[in-house]
Amino acid sequence: MSPKRTILTVLLLSAALPAGPAAASPDAPRAPAPDQAQPRERLELRAELYRAGGRDRALPQPRFRALCDDRGFPLVGNVATKGSRYQVSEYCADVRKGPAPGTPGGRA
Repeated sequence: MSPKRTILTVLLLSAALPAGPAAASPDAPRAPAPDQAQPRERLELRAELYRAGGRDRALPQPRFRALCDDRGFPLVGNVATKGSRYQVSEYCADVRKGPAPGTPGGRA
């Protein structure tokens, strides 16, 4: 391929790609900030959620809601583990589904 065709091909292909975060949907969840950028209180709350041991014990506690943004997406990342524990991403997904059982307006 001649140099002209190579450059033209690259320009055409790169023009078809979205322009990074600006082209993303405003409703798309953002990746949580790294732990170093998180407030200490939020990291401690994440550890409490992890120690709570499961959905049934964590969902009825509204204090864990501070781990999710106003749309229900995680503000902190999950705890790296080899086991299967209830994580922040799962909690926030449950928040997006609606109120927990046993809470006012909760699921049956």
